[in-house]
Amino acid sequence: MEDEATPPPDAKDTENIVLKEESTPGCYIKARHVLAFMGFLGMFNVYSLRTNLSVAIVAMVNSTDVDDAVNQSDICPDKGAGSGSTASSNGAFNWNANQQGIILGCYFYGYIVSNVPGAWLARRIGFKKVFGGAMFFSSIITLVTPVAAYASFELFVALRIILGLFQGVSFPTMHGAWGSWAPPMERSSLISAHMSGSSFGTCVTLPLAGVIADELGWEAVFYVTGSFGLLWTVCWFLLVHDTPNQHPRISEQERKYINESIGLDKPKDQNVRVRTPWKSMLTSLPLLGILCGHFASNWGNYTLLTMLPTYMSTILKFNLAASGFLSALPYILQWIFTVCGGYITDVIRNRRLTSTVVIRKFNTTIGLGIPALFVVLAGYIGCDATAAVAFFSMSVAFNALTVPGCKANAVDIAPKYGGIIYGMSNTIANIPGFLAPQVVGILLQDNNSLTQWQTVFWISAGVYLAGALIYLLFGSGVEQPWARGEIKNKNPELQETKQSEKQGTKL
Repeated sequence: MEDEATPPPDAKDTENIVLKEESTPGCYIKARHVLAFMGFLGMFNVYSLRTNLSVAIVAMVNSTDVDDAVNQSDICPDKGAGSGSTASSNGAFNWNANQQGIILGCYFYGYIVSNVPGAWLARRIGFKKVFGGAMFFSSIITLVTPVAAYASFELFVALRIILGLFQGVSFPTMHGAWGSWAPPMERSSLISAHMSGSSFGTCVTLPLAGVIADELGWEAVFYVTGSFGLLWTVCWFLLVHDTPNQHPRISEQERKYINESIGLDKPKDQNVRVRTPWKSMLTSLPLLGILCGHFASNWGNYTLLTMLPTYMSTILKFNLAASGFLSALPYILQWIFTVCGGYITDVIRNRRLTSTVVIRKFNTTIGLGIPALFVVLAGYIGCDATAAVAFFSMSVAFNALTVPGCKANAVDIAPKYGGIIYGMSNTIANIPGFLAPQVVGILLQDNNSLTQWQTVFWISAGVYLAGALIYLLFGSGVEQPWARGEIKNKNPELQETKQSEKQGTKL
């Protein structure tokens, strides 16, 4: 690890601070902010297509016929319509707890495969085509999901895996985009702005899916969310461009400011094709810290994201629409914390109140430590639904601080490889996407009790704290040598060959 007392990137950032963007008469909307907004809507749709099943499955499963303890528990009294609602008891499918765990988690089998290839492909052909194309096919798959579900369990699972395969490119491609679009002192706020779309997509989709499933049937959940995805795709291809230099509507002042602050204005850096330093990445301790912090954040987040509607419905006994609304409340706060956390982080960095590594570690520690506390407390308040929602909300909300923490750190340690690094990180971090629901399904298969759910929450807390500790030990705000020296560190054999060619020409 490098010495963090006087980190080099802060000196580099000081040079960027003196750069001021010239005002553009009559131009009030910046191209990079349009990209952030479209990225926000893109992540909204990614999570909408991902989480629609978390609510729809409650209406899809016939809980009156399935001989399985996970479907209902008599611990808490019914809330109004409670478990007796038609949507939550007379579904068309007799899936047991293990099958439901497989269905909720299988998306991530495909998702983790495409992260790194997606980031690599985006470097080759541009993030616009990769992300836009992936969302187009994701939307089509979502629209035909009801047909697949009725056809067979295996086909339904296969389609969800393929959906994850396409959507796995989303986060790394957007992360990589900021290597060309985000001035260094705006990284936290721009990354947080687009990533907050995931929280907003969750907090809108969960209640909306519950209402749609109750009023129009669970099939309509997939039709509505898939249609919104297609609409976004059209807007994406019309409004977004891969670099400031390719954007036809960006002002010259903004183009110059972005290129100079990132360093893209230097001729020697233009059109230089370099090899990705895979070995250096895989042996980098700061990258290990990012991987572990990201993994821990996602474990707790996905446990609640996929299983909270089930907990609300089967333990606290809210009907489908009510459980959707209550499950969404934590993600409303998470969205607010993500946006505000990114903005405040950049304010702190701009004013030089602390170094980059300190604010990243502070955000990550708070973003993992406080969720660990509240998720455990939520398991010990019995049937007090108000307290449960409050504790879950605090846990999910503070988790958002990992975005301007370890999740934004990839662009700090290697700006030019931010997309690939985030792809690696997101691959490891999304293993909990399929592992966590299956662990919960196994724990609840024979006994759907508060004791079993407490075990679920303790596991989440343990993973949270382990991730925080590892990131504290190895996290860095320094641009790594293998990232700084990519142009200089050329292949020695290639250098020798070129030298020989030059000498031969002279002779």
